[in-house]
Amino acid sequence: MSYCTQCGAPLAASVQFCTQCGAQANAAATSQAAASPAVPPQFAPAAVPNTAPAAAATGNGCRNLAIGAAVVLIVVAALGAVGAFYAYRSVKQKATAVLRGAGVVSNAVGHHNDTAPGAAPQAATGDALSIHSAFAPWNASSAPAAPGSSGSAPLKEGMLVVTAVADMSGDYESFKQITRIAGDGVTLSYKSEHPKPGGGGSAPSSASHETSTSRTVLTNDLASAHDYAEIFGSNDPPSFPGSTAISASHDVLTELKEKGTTQFTFRPDGLKGAVSSLVNTLGGIAGIDPKSIGDGSLAKASKEECTLQRVGDGPVAFPVLLNGEATKLPAVHAHCVTDDGPADFYMLDQSDYPLMLSWKLGQGSQLQVIKIAYPVEKKAPAPKMEQDLEEKKKVEIYGIYFDFASDRLKPESTPVLDEIAQVMEKHPDWKLSVSGHTDNIGGDAYNLDLSKRRAAAVKQALVTRYHIVPDRLTTDGYGASRPVDTNDTLEGRARNRRVELMRE
Repeated sequence: MSYCTQCGAPLAASVQFCTQCGAQANAAATSQAAASPAVPPQFAPAAVPNTAPAAAATGNGCRNLAIGAAVVLIVVAALGAVGAFYAYRSVKQKATAVLRGAGVVSNAVGHHNDTAPGAAPQAATGDALSIHSAFAPWNASSAPAAPGSSGSAPLKEGMLVVTAVADMSGDYESFKQITRIAGDGVTLSYKSEHPKPGGGGSAPSSASHETSTSRTVLTNDLASAHDYAEIFGSNDPPSFPGSTAISASHDVLTELKEKGTTQFTFRPDGLKGAVSSLVNTLGGIAGIDPKSIGDGSLAKASKEECTLQRVGDGPVAFPVLLNGEATKLPAVHAHCVTDDGPADFYMLDQSDYPLMLSWKLGQGSQLQVIKIAYPVEKKAPAPKMEQDLEEKKKVEIYGIYFDFASDRLKPESTPVLDEIAQVMEKHPDWKLSVSGHTDNIGGDAYNLDLSKRRAAAVKQALVTRYHIVPDRLTTDGYGASRPVDTNDTLEGRARNRRVELMRE
């Protein structure tokens, strides 16, 4: 017997319509019912869900399990490679120590000193190896800071710190800005564009990898942390307890000045840094802590530990553009030797916020603060810019920033563009010539074209954003043909990358 699919009434054989509700009998249902035990719908068991999704979920689970297993194997292999690396390092260090003790290997590998040209060299203290410096050629530390010649860079909200990094494709810059100062700590934003390999020829590659993040350095860490977390990533957590960023702590600077040494940790560079990033990334995906493997020695892959030693007895003169003006800040130079080679740090001699002004780790890139700027009151005039244009008819602008190898203005350029517009509104009869200048990295033709496009971009911004009459602005570019400083140093190239305004 079969049943009506609408009301559940029993149906006689071969009927076309239900006698209870008049619904047409479903042939498919009838035949299906005939093949199965006849059960009225109201007593039938609940419909069984389609098992296909469950099978798919099972398949996904198996696939995820396989991926997880593969990740675990990769992590284990990577950790094994790091373990082998450290085993080799350990054996090599012990062998070197034994040979040194036997007099087979000499400690005299050179000495870096911060004396002025022509002055008597400083006496080496301790093991010469411990104070040998592999810092890139840079002469800023060759002249001690003269009394009264140094400035200061106090911690303030809105403070912008621009760091240049020497790269084969050209200098690229990172921007760190203090966005909040509160009882729990100091919050800063970080932005950078790292050039990607490519381009070739006389023009650098315009492709770049952008990093943007924010970090809060806790108040206690600003006071006493001995770990320096100098690497930034877009996926970083909001804070790294136990470490500082862009500055050393008060205790690190104090110990260097009073004792001459301090314990210090930082992130590795070069091959070790790449392996460290790989291990930490894969370990995070697989949920494996490198400290939990073996005796925990593999955890060293994430940090370098050393005893920093102060170089020289007094501060050195560190060149920086402070609010667009060339000045020299007092800096303490510290050095140590790690498994990956020597490391050097220059930190601002300022106890409440000892900015890390420059550092170089092993054979990695050199990083150097080239500009420090503070916000200008919007209602206040721009006296320096206005005065220079009034008296000299010319002013060099260092607060206008562009994307790497591009004429696209960065948001950090807004304060200076505001100042230029304010001056032009105050002097409606002035006409200005805007000229672009570059360093000498890249071919002459490329730099000339880039400088012209950047000058035009400044004019375009003043016209569109501030409604300056276009006829009041003319533009030109000179590439690297009119340097104001050497192109052999990071700070020199930073001064050469500029925009100039001239009153016509």
